[in-house]
Amino acid sequence: MRRLGNFACYPLRMKSFNRSIFCLVVAIGICANVFAQDTAPTKPASGVATGTAVQTPAASPNATQVEMTQDGATDGQARKTKRVMVFKEGSGTPAAKAVANPADTIDPKAKAIYDASVAAAKKVTSFDGVTQMKMVIPQGEELPPGFGEPARFVTVLDTDDGNGVAGFRLEVLKDAKPTRIITNMDDNTAVTDLTAKTFLDLGKNMNPVMEDVIQHFPRWIMEQKMGSEEEDAPKPVSFTLEPEETVDGTPCDVVRIVRQMTLESQPDGDAEEGEKLTPQTVRFTETIAFARSDNMPRRIVETNNMNAGEMGGPPPTTTTYSNVKINSTIDPALFTQKMPEGFTKVDAPTEEEEESAQTTPPLAFRAGDKAPDFKLTSLAGTEVTLDSLKGKVVLLDFWATWCGPCKKIMPVIQAISEEFKDKGVAVFGVNTWEKKDSVVNAKTYMESKKYTYGCLLAGEELAKTYGITGIPTLILINKDGTIAFAEMGAGGDTKKMLQEAITAALAK
Repeated sequence: MRRLGNFACYPLRMKSFNRSIFCLVVAIGICANVFAQDTAPTKPASGVATGTAVQTPAASPNATQVEMTQDGATDGQARKTKRVMVFKEGSGTPAAKAVANPADTIDPKAKAIYDASVAAAKKVTSFDGVTQMKMVIPQGEELPPGFGEPARFVTVLDTDDGNGVAGFRLEVLKDAKPTRIITNMDDNTAVTDLTAKTFLDLGKNMNPVMEDVIQHFPRWIMEQKMGSEEEDAPKPVSFTLEPEETVDGTPCDVVRIVRQMTLESQPDGDAEEGEKLTPQTVRFTETIAFARSDNMPRRIVETNNMNAGEMGGPPPTTTTYSNVKINSTIDPALFTQKMPEGFTKVDAPTEEEEESAQTTPPLAFRAGDKAPDFKLTSLAGTEVTLDSLKGKVVLLDFWATWCGPCKKIMPVIQAISEEFKDKGVAVFGVNTWEKKDSVVNAKTYMESKKYTYGCLLAGEELAKTYGITGIPTLILINKDGTIAFAEMGAGGDTKKMLQEAITAALAK
């Protein structure tokens, strides 16, 4: 996973909690906690989709969220989906180069503090502390349930394998009291819900609790023990000393570390043959408060910047550590649980139930529903409403210039527009979540590619009405104003699917 070929945003199935989970933890750190929103595909007219690609405004534009879907869903059913963040080929390869900014400096004292922490982390044998991660997300977006809750995390590193653990205990806290306890030892995982008074023996299946574990695991320590300065990792270009602080009652030295690399861009369906691609500069910034008592972090603030802010990126995160005890003696009994008296034992989820839990919710409108009306302005400056298109089959393609999957299917949308232009079909791209001037960006892009179908601007409210969380999203509306289909993501033979769906809609 370090190569950043595939970045999983769903629970992983693994036999043991050792180096595998740490590879995932390190990947999360290096990717600056890429935050991917769930998406909500519904069944296309063809009833078959083997894979789709979407992007969200909160996701990294250097990454595409790919949904591997299962065939056979019936009308109105949400399809079973696994979400994977796929980075552009080469985005983390050794070809990436560090390029320092002239303003970057390396303060010897700041670097010495940082190096001392790295050295101390490599010698850690146990961790006991309360961890909490908070994330700043775009307005209108939502975090997963339970994200950001504090939790006590206790772990002992496996002495036989410095990159593994002998066991762990995670206590989700509310008002400083445990509400749920997760333990793992010898590949056995158990969960006690103190609120619901239930006990769950998961055995070797950690899937249901993986998100909790990843969120609260002391990632900094494991990054250093595994060695985060690999050849293809972002290289430090700046160490600066910030004003000292007291965090969790502990005096801390605060160091700001900037890592930077230039990603060799790869064609995403937008570039012309032979066109020179612009490299993408990524800067990762960590501001870490290191406790003078043990050299371990008490607060880590992470941000990233792509192409000097011209591209969106993962939201800023702040992780705090309190009541920290390093290298203390931990009783192994903490890592196992028995069902408390008076509690109810619940069965572990089946594979089908786990897949169902990963199913994304449907869009707000499905096939057969009356399409919501809209009033949007076109690039030509004219007002377009759904009512004005009554009697025509209408295709809406929600897109943005920063969205790779959107741009991949736009030639298909152009071809469909030309094929059905004299047959009572209105085709519109609905520009949505544009990063800068939507009029200039959309107009420039459409003209540069010689796309002639209509383009509607400022589609955010309409996207919200439809419940769209990822683009591209295709909405096909029948002549009577009802929805023929609504499909999020680009995958499979989009052209054939649209041809068949539009032909069927015209025949009604």
